[in-house]
Amino acid sequence: MEDCDDSIACDALRLDCEVCYRAVFEAVPEPVLLVDGQGWIVDANPAAAHLYHRPREAMRGQIVGSLFVDPSVLEGLFENRRGQLPAGIHLRQDGTRFFAEVSVSYIQQRGGSLAILLVRDVTAAREAVIRLEEAEERWRFALEGAGDALWDWALDSGEIKVSGSFRAIIGWPDERPLQGNEIWPERVHRDDLRMAIAAFSAHLADARPITEVEFRLRLEDGSYRWVALRGKVMQRDAGGRPLRMIGTVRDVHEHYLIEEREKRQQQELERAGRLIHVGEMASALAHELNQPLTALRNFSAVALRRLEELGAVGERIREPLKMIAEQSLRAGEIVHRVRGLARKGGLVTAPVALNEVVRDIVRFTEFEARAHAVQFVLDLAEPLPAVQADQGQLEQVLSNLVKNGIDAMRAVPGERILQILTRPGLDGMVEVAVTDRGEGLAEAVRSDPFAPFVTTKPDGVGLGLAICRTIIENHGGRLWVENSTVRGTTFCLCIPSLAG
Repeated sequence: MEDCDDSIACDALRLDCEVCYRAVFEAVPEPVLLVDGQGWIVDANPAAAHLYHRPREAMRGQIVGSLFVDPSVLEGLFENRRGQLPAGIHLRQDGTRFFAEVSVSYIQQRGGSLAILLVRDVTAAREAVIRLEEAEERWRFALEGAGDALWDWALDSGEIKVSGSFRAIIGWPDERPLQGNEIWPERVHRDDLRMAIAAFSAHLADARPITEVEFRLRLEDGSYRWVALRGKVMQRDAGGRPLRMIGTVRDVHEHYLIEEREKRQQQELERAGRLIHVGEMASALAHELNQPLTALRNFSAVALRRLEELGAVGERIREPLKMIAEQSLRAGEIVHRVRGLARKGGLVTAPVALNEVVRDIVRFTEFEARAHAVQFVLDLAEPLPAVQADQGQLEQVLSNLVKNGIDAMRAVPGERILQILTRPGLDGMVEVAVTDRGEGLAEAVRSDPFAPFVTTKPDGVGLGLAICRTIIENHGGRLWVENSTVRGTTFCLCIPSLAG
């Protein structure tokens, strides 16, 4: 009796399992095929019958390979117990086709093994991928045609793929692979690095919808070019971590050069406007100064005649009065030339002995030099070829350089030496060098000491050196800073000699 009861219970249990299996098999929404070891379809659920457009009864007992365009993918199915079949094309009863992926699991029965094939129709997904790839290709083609270089950056591996035009910009050989960090930040100009990193970081953190930044990119030859970069994350993982980023790079170097030229031109126009106003003021000032200077010359001449009447009594002040007359005459000449310059008159040139000009300037500035404990050291080459020049303008240039040298040593302790050197130069030029022992050019003017309206003197207007350079260049020469250190500064000028 007990054996009989156990048998009845086992049959009931098996019946319950069969019912449960059948209920699950029928209800599974995914297409499922049961295949035996000989490749026959043992059963198919309703979803499979719907997918293949075949009645379930017709599918039972059918060779499973007849559902595949390439049945060879089923070879060795039970021997190798593969869990996944290669994605491929499947056939419906009406001859239509679809693309599917197949997952495989195995169960052991008393009569042998069965394979459970879970079929997933991925036709729509595959077509979407194909359309996306085609759209991306069209997008790439359009951007390449618009002159944009392309890049595709796999953030997890670091590998970056770039278009030929991108490689052409940086001069990167076609055969060499690239990593993202070999371009940015490695090739970004250090002055632009913080800005570029901030633009990338903001987008990667999803704070900005797109990366958009312009920076200088180092080329293979070491030079830099301005580029405009745009990029967007196209793929993230389940946690939101960016995996893939694509974008464009456009060469905008010429645009920046044009902007820089326009900026310089605007600055030059502003400076020209200032100089026009300065010229007008100089003309008016010269007109106003002419009368008192004439009166000064006349009064000094009268004083000298009176001294002659006094005889030896007035000898001590005769020399100062002569210097007053000479300086007023020289000042009058300068005023006359300033007015001529304001009227756009040409140079009045004649043969000039530069050594004599240097000696005159030293004599005229001797009082100011003594007041600041400055000693002159002259190293004048003899003989020195004469130059064809406007003597008054050369005196103006040398006087400015000498006074600047004296001013540079006002706060310097110890011995204060101002050296003036003349020598024949190369290519028929004559050179003059004025060297002080001051503290060197200030940082504000070091980059361009001759820039108009730039000065460190409280009472300066920043035009002295700019005018000096213009004068020398008008004579066919050059004015420059030979060197400037904490031990002093040397200004040099050269102009063509008559012998050259």
